[in-house]
Amino acid sequence: MEERWQELVPKFQELLARGDYMAIKRLLSSMEPPDLAEMLDAIPPRTRVLLFRLLPKDLAIEVFEHLEGSTREELLDHFTDGEIAEIIEEMSDDDRTALFDELPAKTVKKLLLKLSPAERDIANELLNYPESSAGRIMTPEFVDLKEYMTAEEAIRRIRQQARKKETIYTCFVIDRERRLLGVVNLEDLIMAEPQTSVRAIMNPDPVCVSTDTDQEEVARIMARYDLHTIPVVDKENRLVGIITFDDIMDVLEEETTEDFERMAGIQPTEEGYLDTNVFTLARKRFMWLTICVLTETITSSVLKEYSLEIQRVVALTYFIPLLIGTGGNAGTQSATLIIRGMTVGEIGWRDLWRVFARETLTGLLLGGALAILAVVRAYMLHTGPDVALIVAFALVVVVLLGNLAGIALPVIAKFFRVDPAVMSGPFIATVVDVCGLIIYFRIARFVLGLS
Repeated sequence: MEERWQELVPKFQELLARGDYMAIKRLLSSMEPPDLAEMLDAIPPRTRVLLFRLLPKDLAIEVFEHLEGSTREELLDHFTDGEIAEIIEEMSDDDRTALFDELPAKTVKKLLLKLSPAERDIANELLNYPESSAGRIMTPEFVDLKEYMTAEEAIRRIRQQARKKETIYTCFVIDRERRLLGVVNLEDLIMAEPQTSVRAIMNPDPVCVSTDTDQEEVARIMARYDLHTIPVVDKENRLVGIITFDDIMDVLEEETTEDFERMAGIQPTEEGYLDTNVFTLARKRFMWLTICVLTETITSSVLKEYSLEIQRVVALTYFIPLLIGTGGNAGTQSATLIIRGMTVGEIGWRDLWRVFARETLTGLLLGGALAILAVVRAYMLHTGPDVALIVAFALVVVVLLGNLAGIALPVIAKFFRVDPAVMSGPFIATVVDVCGLIIYFRIARFVLGLS
C-alpha cells in the first residue's frame, strides 16, 4: 500500500544516515515488489540506486520488472555490465521484451549481447513478432506435458519445472512436433487418480490464439472465456508460448490510455505524464489543436455567410454557444458508447442498423427534452416566439445530427482500419459545429421568411 511505503521513507533515511545497511536490507526484504517499485520511483535517484543495490537478487529482479520505463533506464545507466547482464538474464521473457521495446535500438543491441545464447535466441524471436501482437507479449516459459503421461508423472514433471515457469496452474499437452493437443489444470491433476492418463483429464479443444493475433483481441478472448492463461500457436498449430492474465492487464491499461488520449485529441505518449517533458506534451497536443483551428475557420465562414440574418435578428446569436456545445457533447457521448461497444466486441457490423435506430430515437428524445428547456430560456431572454421556435427545432436536429455523427465517424474509421478513437472528441465536435450552424440559420431563414 502507498501509505505503508510512505511511512517507511523516514525510517530508510534514518538508517542510511546511521549506515545500518543490514537493517535496511531486512526492511526492504519485508516489502512487496509492487510497493518497492512505487517507492523507488518516488525517491531521489541517488537513494534509489543505493536501495536497489541492497535488494536480494531475486527480489531485485521482481522489483525491476515492476518499475516504470524511465526509472529502469536510469538504473541501467548506474549498473556495471555484470549487473545488467545478471538482471536481464533472469527477467521473465515477456517483461524483458517490454523493456527492450522502451529502449533505443542501440541500447537493445548492447543488452542482447550480454545475454546467454539461449536467452538471446528467445529475446530475438519475441522481438521479431509484429508490435502489439500476441507473439510480442507471450512468454515461452510454460509447463508442457505429454498425453500418455499419468497424473502422477505429470505432477512430478510440474514439480521439477515449477521454479522456471511463468505459471504451473495451467499446463499444456503437446505431441512430438509440439502441436497443441489440449490443456489441463493443476487442480484436475491433483484430484485425479495417480494412474489416470493426462489424455483423460485434459480439455482437448482449448481456446488459443495465433502469434499474429492483435493484443486487444487476445484481451477480449481471455475476458470472454474467463481465462487466466491462453496458449499461443504458430501457423502449424505448434505451441510457441503463453499469455497470462497479468500481461493482459498491462495491455488493457496501455490500450485504454491510448484510446482516452486519442479521444481527447492527443497523440499517445509512451511515458507517464510526469515523466514526459513539457515540449513533448505540447507537441503531442499541437496537431489536433491546429486541425481544430483550421476546421473552425469553416465556422467563421458560415457565420459570415449568414451575417445578414444575424444583423436582422441579433437574438439568434444568443443561442449559438448552446447549439454548438450541445451538438458536440451529444456526438461525443454517442461516439464514446459506440467505440466502447466495438472495442469490447458488443457491437459488430451486423448490429449497425440497430445502433442507428437506437441512436436516432435517443437523439429525438434528448433533443425534444432539451428543446423545451431552450424555449423556456428564449422566453426568459424575451426573444419572441419565432426565435424560440427556431432554437427548439434546431436543437432537436443538432442533437440528432450529433448522435448520428457519433456513430458514423467511428464506423468509417473502423472500415478503413483506423483506430475509431481518433474519430471522437474534437473531430466530431468540429463537424457537428459546422453542420449545426448551417441547419440553425437555414431554419431561421425559413421561419422568419428571410431571403
